Amino acid sequence: MLKLYENIKTLRKENGWSQDELAKKMGYTDRSSIAKIEAGKVDLSQSKIMEFARVFGVEPGDLMGWGDESIDPYYSSPDYYISITDDEKYLIETYRDMSNETKDAILKYAEFLSQRDIKEGKV
Repeated sequence: MLKLYENIKTLRKENGWSQDELAKKMGYTDRSSIAKIEAGKVDLSQSKIMEFARVFGVEPGDLMGWGDESIDPYYSSPDYYISITDDEKYLIETYRDMSNETKDAILKYAEFLSQRDIKEGKV
């Protein structure tokens, strides 16, 4: 089972929430959706992963099990790290220091722009 699904179940329990409570927070009609997700029977979209992360108050990467810097491409791949500009490095560091609310707003805006570009045939 993917770490994502294990983390959702773990975080739900750590917060003391039932599957019903998490379902309501996520906008699902009943607990069966959460049960399927926790069992790894559902592929989650990027937007759902982001919503779970927001509900739990964690980073999407942490929710997916990418919290270890050793697997973060920003730190683990010298070629990747060297290939980005100083401005890009600055933006990455600035983003990492932002509040979860600001990161959520940025991600939602980026998703909006992406969907708009798809509709307009730019992608």
